Amino acid sequence: MAFGFSVAFPFLSIYLYEVKNISMSLIGSILGISGLIGIFGRILGGILSDQFGSKHVLIVSFFVRSFIFLFISLTIAFNLDYRLFVPILILNALFFNINMSNLDILVAQLSKEEERNFAYSISRVGVNLGWALGPAIGGIISTKSYSLLFFISFLATILSAIMLMLTIPNVKSNRNSRNFEFPINEILSNKIFILFSTFSLGFFITMSQLISTLSVYATNFVSIDNNELGILYAINGILVVFLQIPISNYIDRINQKKALILGTFFYFIGYFSIGFMKDFYGLIVSIVIITIAEMFAVPSGQTMASILSDKEKLGSYMGFFGFIQGLGWSLGPIIGGMIVDIYKNSHVLMWFSISSFSLLSTVLYLYLFRRYLNFT
Repeated sequence: MAFGFSVAFPFLSIYLYEVKNISMSLIGSILGISGLIGIFGRILGGILSDQFGSKHVLIVSFFVRSFIFLFISLTIAFNLDYRLFVPILILNALFFNINMSNLDILVAQLSKEEERNFAYSISRVGVNLGWALGPAIGGIISTKSYSLLFFISFLATILSAIMLMLTIPNVKSNRNSRNFEFPINEILSNKIFILFSTFSLGFFITMSQLISTLSVYATNFVSIDNNELGILYAINGILVVFLQIPISNYIDRINQKKALILGTFFYFIGYFSIGFMKDFYGLIVSIVIITIAEMFAVPSGQTMASILSDKEKLGSYMGFFGFIQGLGWSLGPIIGGMIVDIYKNSHVLMWFSISSFSLLSTVLYLYLFRRYLNFT
């Protein structure tokens, strides 16, 4: 699945910006609005997981997304109006969020609580194998055909669905109810879980810049080519493949709370550093910092959210946390696109503004952990 996404989507913003001559603000708005609507897939995914099991939900959503990628490929091949991207990207965002919600839930269901950080780390290694290959291949192919990128996504996603059908067991919630209900009142009454989820929003806003904002900035402001951009994303994936498990073992020694604070703070440092970089090699340094920070923060955040959840309604709780994550990923391109257009002549201020959302999450996590979770 990760390969199918990463081989094409990092280059979609470049296609819209360079080929269709659309401003970054409009690109960010298209991606952001589709994402804002799509985030309800996180909640829907949690409800469906509790009722049918995550495996079944994932298989259906994989097949739907594969044909979405085929439609995007045809839209690009026939040079159709860019406005056709709006409804199809909304549909893609909806099923992307259903996918992500159920992947997180499935990892939690198949692992013991004391092993969950390691389980999420293993999941990230698999995802980043796709990220290591996808952008590197996509960078080469994009110089010839953006349409072909999404056709490859179509084939890869169908293959993922078939592999999932043949390998992973289905797990459902222990709940006896067959009603399609979302326990929103119960979730909102869980003060620590709600504060943790809300305080994570700034981190997710910063995370989202990796796909749309960074790709356009790197190719149009630092002037690297698509092949070099693919290498940057490949470095991100390769580092996770080789370092995530050792870092996960280190997290087990220092605990998830410290790891999350370290990760979000160095996420701020990594993205802020982009504003100082003048060439491809400088961007490599930034990507390394960002990736190491990501390896601390992402599995720790997922583990903390699952631990703070009601175990009998894990799908719904993780669906809500995923909703907040999706909200950040949706607001991120809108905010990032606007910041890029506003601060075109001040790259340091541009990336300080973008990265400051992660710094805000760091401060809020410190407050939450010290006040409610005995953090020292």
